[in-house]
Amino acid sequence: MARTRARGAGGALGWEHLAAPDLRGRTVVVTGASDGIGREVALHLARWGARLVLPVRNRAKAEVVRSRLLRKTAVAGADAVRLVDLDLADLGSVRRAVEEIGVLLEGDRADLVSVAGVVSPRRQETVDGFELLLGVNALAPMLLVESLLPVVHERVVLVTSHAHTAGRFDPADPHFRRTRWTLPRACSRAKLTAMQWGLDLGARMPPGTQVQLTHPGWVVTNLQNASGDARLDRLVTTASRPLAMTATEGAAAVLFSLTQPLPPGSYVGPDGWQHLRGRPTLIRRSAAALNAEQAARTVAWVRREVGLDADGPTSG
Repeated sequence: MARTRARGAGGALGWEHLAAPDLRGRTVVVTGASDGIGREVALHLARWGARLVLPVRNRAKAEVVRSRLLRKTAVAGADAVRLVDLDLADLGSVRRAVEEIGVLLEGDRADLVSVAGVVSPRRQETVDGFELLLGVNALAPMLLVESLLPVVHERVVLVTSHAHTAGRFDPADPHFRRTRWTLPRACSRAKLTAMQWGLDLGARMPPGTQVQLTHPGWVVTNLQNASGDARLDRLVTTASRPLAMTATEGAAAVLFSLTQPLPPGSYVGPDGWQHLRGRPTLIRRSAAALNAEQAARTVAWVRREVGLDADGPTSG
């Protein structure tokens, strides 16, 4: 995919054996770049010469990140990093973002990196009435990416999680309206849905393009602040910090999936115990995440739910 420079990609990524990608002349759309892994992904892409389009929910926070990226980027000009408003908890916002991204690209093509996600200490719903984790981590990204497929240059990278291995999709009650909601159940369902969508999407990508699935590993980010108790969140973060990876280390798998030669539809994650930490490598996914028939059924439901099919949303 990328030309390479002679110098290494850097020890922070664990890529001492690889040359840094040269992404000059390329445009990458990255969601979730206001913080955590997404911010680190954007920072490395800017250093490697990519132009960036960053769909963001918090504009003020994103402007601070944009200023930092412009200082680090290898591309001249204020248009090297452009912001687009995006709230994944609102499908109307997703559709508006798709239109704005199309205008910004001006007929150009871009790679897509879907990083943004959410956790919650209790069951909540999106603007459209979806269970929050399923809506933000799977349904809205599907609408965004599928709507942007005509402008994909070469790769789509979907950031998901190995939590998908515990997931179960319930077509009778996908949004936990009748069954008991817990954070682990909701998270694993959302991640399995995203993995099945990735499997199905891989078979439908336009010629010359591919999708890659990525598990960043156990990373200390703001997503860990999910208990609803600020004191407990601080304790969890403090206890996790010596064991978990940094956001930079977590970004390695995402960047690897975007820039390195890989079989289409690969699943990349850390090579350590339980894939919690380590260097990027190909890892195994669950049987459900490899079941093409099951994935097709899940994706058909999602397409109806987000309005990608003419029949419109379902009431599940």
